[in-house]
Amino acid sequence: MEQIGRYTVYAGIVLVAVGLIGGFSAMFQDADSLAVNLLMLVPLGFAALLTGTVVSQLLTGGHD
Repeated sequence: MEQIGRYTVYAGIVLVAVGLIGGFSAMFQDADSLAVNLLMLVPLGFAALLTGTVVSQLLTGGHD
């Protein structure tokens, strides 16, 4: 169960990276609709990153 937070953090990092790299490359190639769709991955990835961090801290914290 503690691995869920870690995997969610990794998924968030991947979503942010794919969204930024793909979105800006599509923007520079004048593919505006693709750029908008890819750049929408950035807030979703940030939300996943934040959720994964909170979950991993809640599940691993407090063990003495």
